[in-house]
Amino acid sequence: MKFSASMLAGVAMATFATFAKAQNLPSEEFLQLEPVLASALKKAGAFVVTVETFGGTRQKQGTDGAMDGEGPPKPREMPKFEPKPRPEDPDEDDAKKKERNKKPLVAGGFAQTQGKTSGVVLTTDGWILVSRFALALEPTTVLITVPGRGTFHALRAGEDTSRGIALVKIEAENLPVPEFVHPDQVAVGQWAFATGRTFAADEPTVHLGIVSAKQRLFGRALQVDAYTSPANYGGAVVDVQGRVLGIAVPLSPSGRNAGVEWYDSGIGFAVTIADIAPLLQRMQKGEVLQRGWLGVQLVSSWLGPGAKIDGTPKDGVAAKSGLRKGDVILKVDGKDVLNGPHFQMLLSSRLGGDSVTLVARQKDGDVITVGPLVLADAPWSEQKQSADADLPATFPLPKEPEGR
Repeated sequence: MKFSASMLAGVAMATFATFAKAQNLPSEEFLQLEPVLASALKKAGAFVVTVETFGGTRQKQGTDGAMDGEGPPKPREMPKFEPKPRPEDPDEDDAKKKERNKKPLVAGGFAQTQGKTSGVVLTTDGWILVSRFALALEPTTVLITVPGRGTFHALRAGEDTSRGIALVKIEAENLPVPEFVHPDQVAVGQWAFATGRTFAADEPTVHLGIVSAKQRLFGRALQVDAYTSPANYGGAVVDVQGRVLGIAVPLSPSGRNAGVEWYDSGIGFAVTIADIAPLLQRMQKGEVLQRGWLGVQLVSSWLGPGAKIDGTPKDGVAAKSGLRKGDVILKVDGKDVLNGPHFQMLLSSRLGGDSVTLVARQKDGDVITVGPLVLADAPWSEQKQSADADLPATFPLPKEPEGR
């Protein structure tokens, strides 16, 4: 039996009503949420799209859930669509016409990659946000189905490996665009509905939950308990007004690029979009954004204040700047460093190419200012590791630099 979004919403509300009655709570308040949810899903249904991928390389999946090759994704050119096909020749016979228009979806030595997943319209002129999960095997063909508008061939643009999102472009106009909510306006405990298009052509599927935490994964995502899975990766997580809180993605609790450690655990992530406009502009140009790397190893037993350096790889930015083992980093861009995990939190919110200025106390007691230093892209081998423990979500994060 096929369950529509409205049917699922009704089941969820009935469950809440039963719970409310058992706890002597006013069940009418929960029942009043049903039409609100239905209205939110109607809005989301317009901008949540279906993503299909074909072709792709056969690659081994790592223990961290990543399915990338030996190195990071390569930058891409800004998508450019070919001119419209020439007018048909009335004298051309059917066999020649069929051969000319043939566009195979699968090439020799390739296999279908991830099948269907979800995406979200970003702009009226055809920019679509998708999860990197859908593109991990380098598909040769990406198709986007927009509700009521048909299916479009998509060209890939840039991506952000630290957030697990990517951009594709379709040749379309006047697409419905959602309202994206800035994470500063999101409250822990508010309703969050994870939507997807994988199994629903007419209406999006929906899973009901709340926002469990903010500033997860070094300030990149919200944590939600609405169920997220490959069925709705790339789909919108919306509020009761149908506004987009974030995009559902498979992220690692340690903050790595991708991971399935918490898959099917009741914990999901929604990468926020309203706070990364400059990054989206870079992705539209084909840039591949990666986590920033300073190149320091910290003394785990040092409790602070500051973060004590245990080592600096010789090819790292820190070593080239003169930082050495035994130095204690006291400030990051004027912000006091509480301890090692806090320092990691402050640095891990940055991307390769970002600038950072440090204040450090050397072993001889001198306090020096180092920088501004330009962070490198984190080594790919480090990005794919998943052994690090999860870091707290409550450390204060610096404001995103403008225009980076």
